[in-house]
Amino acid sequence: MRIGIIGAGMAGLSCAQALRDQGHHPVLFDKGRGPGGRMSTRRIDTPLDEAAFDHGAQYLTARDPAFVAQVDRWAQAGHVARWSPAGPDAWVGTPAMNAPVRAMAGDLDVRWSTVIDSVSHDGEWRIGDERFDAAIVAVPAEQVAPLIAAHDGALADAARSAVSDPCWTVMAAFDGPVPLEYDRVTDLGAI
Repeated sequence: MRIGIIGAGMAGLSCAQALRDQGHHPVLFDKGRGPGGRMSTRRIDTPLDEAAFDHGAQYLTARDPAFVAQVDRWAQAGHVARWSPAGPDAWVGTPAMNAPVRAMAGDLDVRWSTVIDSVSHDGEWRIGDERFDAAIVAVPAEQVAPLIAAHDGALADAARSAVSDPCWTVMAAFDGPVPLEYDRVTDLGAI
């Protein structure tokens, strides 16, 4: 089967890998310029050099046995490393947070920088200008509602009612190392 997947973050890429391993042909669409989703890395040029900012998830943890095995494979390949300041089960991408999803996307058919604003069905699923046997939406709930409203109103209403808590990130570059005695700050109160 040819299956269209909207969203190429970790969920969409995991889904695509599983489908590919079962003999299907997944095609992913993502509005981002490259792999990341909630594990994004942004690179910018500064007067001194290039700076990289991991501005999505701070780290990931693995508890499910299948995901623990996947994280172990990433560690062996150099895509993740333990980050002890966040605890014994915390992992970060190396050299940047998007390293695991970049590895996942490597041999998949992903259409980057592609915004999908509707999905139609007329015997086949239509995503953009392409037709598929099945369609999967792997994006945050707030982005799901307009894509599925014409197909399942109740599910679209449930998606509309979902409210994600934002995670604000400040990206700042300095002209040299900042002498701090810690690698992580946790603020449990309002900023």
